[in-house]
Amino acid sequence: MENNLGSSRRSFDIWSELAPSFRESALARSVTGARSVHDGISGSMGTWRPVRPSFVERSHYDELGRVSARLMRLILDACRRRATTVGELQDVLGVDEADTPLLSRTELLGDHLLVAARPDIVYRSGVPRFVEFNIDGALGGTLQADLLAARFRDLYRPLPGGDRIDAPPSAVDSRFAEIRTSLGLSEGERVAIPVFSKGAAPGLEDPDAFLAWLAPMCESGRRHGMDTVACPMDRLETGEDDVLLLDGRRVDAVFRLFLSFDQPPSPGLDALVRSVRAGRVRMHTSEATWLLSDKTTMAWLWADKDALPGDDQRLIERHLPWTALFPAPGPDGEALLRHALAHRTELVLKPVGGYGGGGVVLGPEVRDEEWRRALEDARWAGRHILQTHVTPDRLALDFQDQETGALEHAEVPFVVGPFMFGGAPSGVLVRHGVPGGGPVLNAHHGALMSSVVLVDRC
Repeated sequence: MENNLGSSRRSFDIWSELAPSFRESALARSVTGARSVHDGISGSMGTWRPVRPSFVERSHYDELGRVSARLMRLILDACRRRATTVGELQDVLGVDEADTPLLSRTELLGDHLLVAARPDIVYRSGVPRFVEFNIDGALGGTLQADLLAARFRDLYRPLPGGDRIDAPPSAVDSRFAEIRTSLGLSEGERVAIPVFSKGAAPGLEDPDAFLAWLAPMCESGRRHGMDTVACPMDRLETGEDDVLLLDGRRVDAVFRLFLSFDQPPSPGLDALVRSVRAGRVRMHTSEATWLLSDKTTMAWLWADKDALPGDDQRLIERHLPWTALFPAPGPDGEALLRHALAHRTELVLKPVGGYGGGGVVLGPEVRDEEWRRALEDARWAGRHILQTHVTPDRLALDFQDQETGALEHAEVPFVVGPFMFGGAPSGVLVRHGVPGGGPVLNAHHGALMSSVVLVDRC
């Protein structure tokens, strides 16, 4: 798969390339309308909000989707070279069975595992670099991305040139279309979306707020022919033959927005585990997809690279930062440690099963002694990777304080996450920093959730 993604531009965001007259009009509307655009959208802490989204050329968006789809396939292929079943992959990865109570070890490593994903992409000199690849159904941010893109599109549509601005396809609708297709659900079958307590986005910690937030998702599920209901986890129970029940009615499928190992013990989670293990309820997605998200798979791509076809080799070299297991197995362990100690400013240390920025150590951001201690801790704990640190491009944005109305301009780091459902791109979640913010771009660390609008070139 030949591609020159990122070769023709220096930035993901083409705002500066748009006509000055459009930018002047759009910015004026953005400043007066930003508060209503962001109103009621959870997931971002603090009071700063961007007054505009990223403007992305449609052809770049399409090509980003094609590269994402190919990398997903390469990750699955790397897993298949090492395992046939989910249980075998779990053993190769060294994932504790206690961390995957919903896992079916006999499940085959098949194409059905690639139905939902969202990579984490940073840009360097205009070239997208995939620093993580989340292949799982428990992907947050679809509704935020949809709402922001649609609201900004509607803000700009009345302007001269606004007819060339559009929102990406709805990530929420793409997700529910894929849920019905991939699970083979019939018209009217019941889908439950359990609300969980740990890992919820900022603003959704309260169960009632979470349930209200999920209402548009339930509406999308119903538009796609499924009786879709959000519910507190503990309203789930099992009946005869471990059939999963919600308020006494059978549940045909569960849309899993959570990671089971992260949740506290509860009767509702126990009921779900029993029903899944008995094969009495379908789930989007099976917990096997979480194994594909293990960052070990990115190290496997680099380990296998030279045996792959030339197009795939070039794809990995261009878009996937060098990644290696740490500690390295066998005699290479000491050499890799020496390399890591000597090249702190060029590397990032990550736990392979973490998420949300937890446990990540950026070499350029710490001193030598702290880096050495982090490496020693990782050697003792195992299951880490070293990855080339990508110094990211910056996104030049104006921000508005939602409480005071004050405006401030800043150039901030950003991460792009195109949602992939059924192998095709839909909405795009952009997480970026704020004026005076830090380098870790996660909602729980103060980063903002934003989105993109697509631009059709004349």
